[in-house]
Amino acid sequence: MSRPMMPNAYVPGSALSAEDATRIARRDRLLGPAYRLFYAEPLHIVRGEGVWLHDRDGRAYLDAYNNVASVGHCHPSVVAAMAGQAATLATHTRYLHDGILDYAERLLASFPPDLGRIMFTCTGSEANDLALRIARAATGGTGVIVTDNAYHGTSLATAEMSLSAGPPTAPGPTVFPIPAPTAQNYPQGIATGLAAAVATACDRMEALGQKPCALIVDTIFSSDGVHPDPAGFLGPAATAIRAQGGLFIADEVQPGFGRTGAEMWGFARHGLVPDMVSLGKPMGNGYPMAGLVVRPQVLDPFAATARYFNTFGGNAVAAAVGMAVLDVIQEEDLIQ
Repeated sequence: MSRPMMPNAYVPGSALSAEDATRIARRDRLLGPAYRLFYAEPLHIVRGEGVWLHDRDGRAYLDAYNNVASVGHCHPSVVAAMAGQAATLATHTRYLHDGILDYAERLLASFPPDLGRIMFTCTGSEANDLALRIARAATGGTGVIVTDNAYHGTSLATAEMSLSAGPPTAPGPTVFPIPAPTAQNYPQGIATGLAAAVATACDRMEALGQKPCALIVDTIFSSDGVHPDPAGFLGPAATAIRAQGGLFIADEVQPGFGRTGAEMWGFARHGLVPDMVSLGKPMGNGYPMAGLVVRPQVLDPFAATARYFNTFGGNAVAAAVGMAVLDVIQEEDLIQ
């Protein structure tokens, strides 16, 4: 049985007020049909504060859904940092600026020492796209393993490995899906079963003349249904992909920055050190910033031939916002 691509989406034809119907018609005319809305009766949100969203009628909604404003909507410290830096300087990384270096140094201190470099982007899609480029340069492979309802972005490369978006884009010709880490899928044990699935996927790609490049997973498996347990089950899967010459990429765009509660990063629960870690969403608490943390030796082959630049990634305002988010996480003791 087919499943809807977005089960919680607004379906045209639902009962709406005349005002909302007019607004949706205008939206469709201007933005086109690819955009989606939440809920059978879409919300018209006009303000956010802390954990609350407020609609045009003044009704407050407890926000247990959005995965960006991790320190609260419109946090005063983040807003002040953004406004202050925007009023002083907003430019890119081809000029010397201490802000981005201070932020990079502080953020990297939250990772295991082996993860010693960071590259900045604007979105998680860009970060995962960059991770694929680096992985291909480091391994010489192209085959990528993902879970069967994964979401990793909207660029061409990341859309091809985002099976939750469905056909015709995903899966791409170099993408090899494996079942999500559930007891139903792996009755022999999740850790053992997932590692075996990775090895089998490598065999499949090699039979097609492809070399393994990477296993990439959202470390909380958000789009697969949220599967955090048992702790440590990702370790054997990471070992399995490395045994085949590939890399392990932890997609922390959704679980990162303390969103799992006890740790800053979702991969920490599994007692392993990834080869790369992609960041995004809560990194800027609503400001568009993202990044990729990488082992230096993994980055070197890419850096030897590529000249990386991102016009807005790592700009001075982003650095100030990112630093403010880290301040709030620490000062308000959000990880415990």
